[in-house]
Parts: sequence; C-alpha cells; structure tokens
Amino acid sequence: MSSPLIYPPTAIQNLNQTITENFPHLCPIKPEFNQTLQGISRLVMLDRYSQKDKELKTLQIGDIVLTVIKPDPRFPSKGVGKIVDKFANQYRTLFWVIEIEEEFENNIDSNLLYQNKPRLIIKQTFEIEKPLELFWEQIAWRVGHSIAEPEKDSNLRVKYATEFEKQIRDFKIVPAGRILCGAGSKTNLTYFNCYVMPYIPDIRQGISRHREEVMEIMSRGGGVGSNGSTLRPKGAICKGVGGRSSGTVSWLNDLSLLTNLVQQGGSRRGAQMIMIADWHPDIVEFIISKIQNPNALLLLSRNTKDELIKKEINNKLEKKGENYQVQNPDFLTGANISVCISDRFMEAVKQDKEWDLVFPDIENYSEEEKKVYDQEWNQIGDAYEWEKKGYKLKKHYTIKAQELWNLIISCATYSAEPGIFFLDRANYFTNARGYGQKVVATNPCGEQPLPPYSVCNLSAINLASFVNKEDSQIQWEKLKETVKCCVRFQDNIIDTTYYFLEKNTVQAKGERRIGMGVMGLHDFLIYANLRYGSLEANSLVDKLFETICLTAYEASIDLAKEKGTFPFLKDKNELIEKSGFIQNLPSNIQEKIRKYGLRNSHLLTVAPTGSTGTLVGVSTGLEPYFAFSHYRSGRLGKWIKVEYPIIQEWLKYHHEHSSEKLPNIFVSAMELTPEEHVNIQCVIQRWVDSSISKTINAPKGYTVEQVKKIYETLYEKGAKGGTVYVDGCRDFQVLSLEKNDNRFDELEDKREKCGRCGEGKLILSGGCWTCNGCQDQSKCEL
Repeated sequence: MSSPLIYPPTAIQNLNQTITENFPHLCPIKPEFNQTLQGISRLVMLDRYSQKDKELKTLQIGDIVLTVIKPDPRFPSKGVGKIVDKFANQYRTLFWVIEIEEEFENNIDSNLLYQNKPRLIIKQTFEIEKPLELFWEQIAWRVGHSIAEPEKDSNLRVKYATEFEKQIRDFKIVPAGRILCGAGSKTNLTYFNCYVMPYIPDIRQGISRHREEVMEIMSRGGGVGSNGSTLRPKGAICKGVGGRSSGTVSWLNDLSLLTNLVQQGGSRRGAQMIMIADWHPDIVEFIISKIQNPNALLLLSRNTKDELIKKEINNKLEKKGENYQVQNPDFLTGANISVCISDRFMEAVKQDKEWDLVFPDIENYSEEEKKVYDQEWNQIGDAYEWEKKGYKLKKHYTIKAQELWNLIISCATYSAEPGIFFLDRANYFTNARGYGQKVVATNPCGEQPLPPYSVCNLSAINLASFVNKEDSQIQWEKLKETVKCCVRFQDNIIDTTYYFLEKNTVQAKGERRIGMGVMGLHDFLIYANLRYGSLEANSLVDKLFETICLTAYEASIDLAKEKGTFPFLKDKNELIEKSGFIQNLPSNIQEKIRKYGLRNSHLLTVAPTGSTGTLVGVSTGLEPYFAFSHYRSGRLGKWIKVEYPIIQEWLKYHHEHSSEKLPNIFVSAMELTPEEHVNIQCVIQRWVDSSISKTINAPKGYTVEQVKKIYETLYEKGAKGGTVYVDGCRDFQVLSLEKNDNRFDELEDKREKCGRCGEGKLILSGGCWTCNGCQDQSKCEL
C-alpha cells in the first residue's frame, strides 16, 4: 500500500513543527514512514480519517491541503494540493492559491482556476482542510496507543499499544471509520458505529425526545436504527387534542429528515435505518414509500386486487396531463427502510392465509388501560405480545398474506427497498435473550440487530493478509493471533470512547458488545485459487468463519478470566440455554462459558466496510468485487475511477497468465448467480452471532418471482435478513461500470399478453400500456 509519492521536505518539516507545537497528542512524520496510499485510497484516508487543524490557525504557504475542486450539490469532487501563495482582495478577504496535484487535474472546475493557469485554484480559508496525518503510520500510531490506555499497568499498555499499532499499520486489523476518526483525537466523537433506539413512545413528547436523541447520536458520528411500530396508525383518534393522527409513516419521514441535516464530525452525513412490523396498519404506505418511479407504482396497481394497496398508490401519485408523477419524491430518502417479518407472517404466506393489520384498540380503552398503554406499550412493541397481556387489539384491515408479501417483493425488485429483517429469527439467535433483552431493530446497514439503546463498535480482519501469495496456503495461526488481538482491541474501545447519553453508557458497559467482521474475502479466495461462490470456496469459507468464531469466543473467555464477565451476565446457564447461537457452538466452548463466562455479550458481525475497504484496496465486507475496475460516486466526487490492485498483485505470482486472459477466480458480483450470493451469506451466518450486511446482486430484467424466490431461500436457509439489488433498479447507483445514470423508464408486465395480438408483452411508459408486438396502446386506469 506504499506509494512513490514524496511530499516536499519543507512541507514535512513545517507539518512536524505544527504537530509538535500545537497537536502533541498526534504522531509526527518519521523518516521511515512511507504509506501515503494512492488514488481513491489516499483521498479516503485524508478526507475521512486524518486529523485536521479544524480552526486552520496554522495554515501557511507550503501546506498540503484538501479542498473541493468541482462543486456539486450531491457529489462535490475533492482534490489534494499544496498552498503556493496567498493574497487579500480590496475587501480584505484572504484567498489562498492552491496548486492541485496532477492526479486530479481533469476534475478541476475551470471556474476555480487562478488566472487561467492549469492546476492553480483559489479558495477562501473556510473552504480548505489541512490534514495533519499524511501517512497511514501516523493514524495507526494514534489509534493503537489510544486504545491501549485501559490496560491495567504501564507494561501492558506499552505491549498492546505496540501490538495494536502494528496490526493496524500492516492492514491486518482495520478499525471502522468512527474509531479511525475519533480514537486519540481529543474530540467528543463516538467510536461506536451502530446504535438502536427503543420503540418510539406513542405520544408527542416521546416522539420529540426520540428525535432529539437520534439527532445527538448522529451528530457524534453514530448510525441509528429506529422501529416505528408503536406509533398509532393514520386516522387514529388523538383524544387529547381532539384530532386524528397523521400516521406512522409521516412521523418516520420527519425523523428521516435529520439525516441530511446532521453532518458527522465534519466528514459525512448521518445514517438511519427505519423499520415497522408486518402487522402494522400503515405497513402498505410504508412499503411503497420510497418508490420514486411512477411506472413502477402503476404496474403494482395494475397487478394487485387489494383495495388498500390501490388506495395507497393512488395517494402517492398525481396526474400531470397524460402522465403520472410521484408526489414528494424525497419522502423517507433520509433513511434505509426495512420491514420486520415475523415467523407467523411467513407461515401465513406459505399457507396462503389472510393477514390482519392490527393495533392496540386505544379508542376503546378504559382510563386505566390507556394509562398502562402510555407507560408500557413502547416497552412491548409487538401487537400479539400485547394481546397476550390481556389488552384488546383493533383489526384495521385484512389482506391476503401473499398479496402483502408480493408487494414487499415487488418494491424491493423495483427500488431495492424495503429490505427484509426476520425479527423473530434474530431474537431467537441473539445472546441478549440470556440476559432478558430482545432485539428491536438493526443499525442502518443491518449487520447489528440490537436491543433498545444498544451500541456496537466495529473493526474488520483483512483476510487478504492471511494467504501465502506464492503457494496459496492459508496462514491459520497468524489469523488466530490477529483475531485474539482484535477482540482485545475492540473490548478496550468500550472503555475509551466518549459517552454522551447515559442510557447508551449503561447498555454499552453492561453488554460489552463488539462487532468483529471481515474485509477482503474475495481477495482471500483469489489468492487461494478458488472461485467465489463455488462449492469448494464455500467449504473453505465455512472453515474460515468457524475458525474466526471459535477463536473469538476463546479470546473473550480468556478476557473474562482476566478482566471479568460483561456485567449483564448474571446466569451463565441461562445465557447458554436461551441463546440459539451459543447452543450451536461446540460443547467444549459451552462448558468454558458455563465455567468462566464471556467478556463480551456478542463478538461477530459482517459490516459493509465500504470506506475502509476502499482505503485498504480490497473487496469490502464479504462482498465479491463489483468489478475490478469501476466508477464510484460519493462525497469525494462523482464517477471516480477505482482500479483495484488485486489483478496486478496476483499476476506477480502467476506468470503463466496475463491481464487479458484471467481465470474464472476473477468473477465479479454481477457474474455470480443470486443463488451463489445467498449461499455464501447463509454459510457465514451460521458462525456470526450478530448479523450480516450483504447485497444480493441480480441482473437487469430479474423478475418479481425470481426475487421472491431469493428472499424465501434466505428465510429457509437461516438468514436474519437481506437486500436484493436488481441492477439498474434505481435512477442512480453508487457503483457502476460506466459513467452514466440509470434510467428506469419502462417496465414490462410479465403476467399479461397483449389482448389484440396475443403474443406481445405489455410495457408501461408514461401512464400507458403498450404492446411491444403490435404497438396497441391503452390508457392505464388507477
């Protein structure tokens, strides 16, 4: 990961003097440092994770800086350059002249050029960022030494500071972005990526308090999950104000707006996951809430017999001339959304039963029942569990379970949302059952099913580091040592992070939950000469994650001996007996847990690692490479070319091949079948006590029935959730092979043939159904 890039000696000298005099908690640049990284990896490091002089009091000529070189409301392009001059205009406004590095020259907006000179731009002070860490080794030193602080004596602090630093420097342990950004920074950022809120109280004050806490979490750098199932449905009477509720989805949309208002640590926007349950009366409105293409909605309306679905689609569309358009296309776009699917619902789908949409019958509750509702309903959050406590439910609507299931799948096919979260499955397998808690929702990417106010810090094992590239042998012992080190590293994070909400503090220190994941799985398999998705690869992946899981649990048991068990653990037998996950672990691990306990309630996850994986230059999370060369759009710019080093690195050891003719181990995400994506996810889930963030890629033209089969297979094989992404289903996607936006203008109605010619398929475009055979056209009626 080193780069031939050499910063000017004067820039290094000036920066070291700045660090020594003004930022003594940071590491000056040492002569042996050489990891400046390259391309997008370097941009990610400097933009996201390098410490900066926020106040810019030390800014001077000769400094290396980061700035926007092409403004854009959604994807502004950034570049790196050196300050070469400064001047003040007639109004005494200070301007800096920046020479942008040649690598970024083609991205510069010509309007920014200074005196029309190539690569020279002018910027005001507030438009500039001054990185203080230009080398990866500086970040590794800062993070490693900071996270070693909780060790009980100076010898252990020195020992583990050195070990943590080395593992991070060598890209074996890659901490998540919140840790890389926050650890040792002397700021009040959280090191936790993942937060889940309790069910939302069904009163205005409770909603406001929930919103306030979500905003605080996001402003500190955390991603938040909320479950809105406890909010009363649209039209329900609000006796206290003599009105009716605007409905669950409207309140959740208000919550989602925070995402675009809160900037986290000056480096990124917030992230949210919003969920509601399959029994909620507003579920249909929720499911279609993020469909932005009117043709997709018209198709759904045509293909359903259910009046509620037709009604909600009609509410979402408005007619403009001969065509339809979506009202409020930005609705709920500030959050990912998922439906909490119960085992009861899946059984109703399987047996083709009717499904009741219900909610507590608050309009007919006595004064005493209403008081209990206000105090306890948001602690329960499940209508049928509430009914078991003796409180009546009101049936708002009855729909065919398959009709609702088809709607979920159709929307997932046409817009990749909502996602699906098998809530009962997650609650059965969670270790939290062993200390009397239950899962409410997940974090924004879905890899952490969490109880109320639970948090989790993330790090990844870079699997690409544990295969001998010359002989393809797996370095199992080195992997185990890194896993043990990572468990200790992440456990220490719980004692070093900044806490700002007392309920999070209690939960974090009570559970001591960590989320150790992976990146570079595809690299690992390529170096092992196996094709991702093959039976041989899945067999190795099974052994790989078994090794990681058992090693992590052994490490947590050892830490429990040394430092004590997690405080919420009161009964070791109950933990073993109630956790579906621990019951599947080998008996010797169970016996050790029964004897010594665990330091951490949960240990394993698979997060996306989008930014950190890009920084390291390996495949992200457990995903295969989307492509080995592609364009990426994000907060660093639109259509940034990403070239991964894996091909050239592999060819160093395989001279019999060339880049023009590679073996099938270089398969890309879109070349795999969806079934291959599903299989590897389910192989890994067996060894993961939390959950997995995984995209199941499907090619353009994949039908609703095919997507349905994927989700049903996920359920049958034990997944806790999933997201299917049909290529091109959104007008814009972050990763693409070409520099173009998707256009999803036409949809084919796979169910019906043309009534005139009997052969052609009906295609919906602009509100009209047209036969692609005889061109017969008829108006679509809602």
